[in-house]
Amino acid sequence: MNPSISDKYGAKMTQCQPERTPNSNMTALLYQWIDLIWIPIALVVVHRGQVLKSLAFILACVLTLRTQIEIMESIGKGDGILHWLDMGLYERGLIIYGLLIGVFLVLAHFSPHTRGVIFLAATLSLYVLGLCVSMLAMVF
Repeated sequence: MNPSISDKYGAKMTQCQPERTPNSNMTALLYQWIDLIWIPIALVVVHRGQVLKSLAFILACVLTLRTQIEIMESIGKGDGILHWLDMGLYERGLIIYGLLIGVFLVLAHFSPHTRGVIFLAATLSLYVLGLCVSMLAMVF
């Protein structure tokens, strides 16, 4: 329903605004937080002693992606610095962090008896790798 307005001469005009349905708002919200789907997957895949570290890793990746996008948009480069890729920053980050989290969960699943300190060191190493690769992708 587009409300009509009058111009300064009294002629009726309609505002051209697309109608928003509750379905499209919900879809946009789900798309914005789609990377949180890794949390229930992690709860199923990783072993009991690795759950907290895995959840911390996934949440750190999710928050880092959003922080990197905020930084790029705050410097006025919402589509990358070099403009080489046609993909948006969010899509680039989803692909990179999605692959990284997937690799992390596979490695965590196949290393059930790893000591906690070693597992934490591997987690931090993968996080720093993901941070560097995603920032590189955000530049291009």
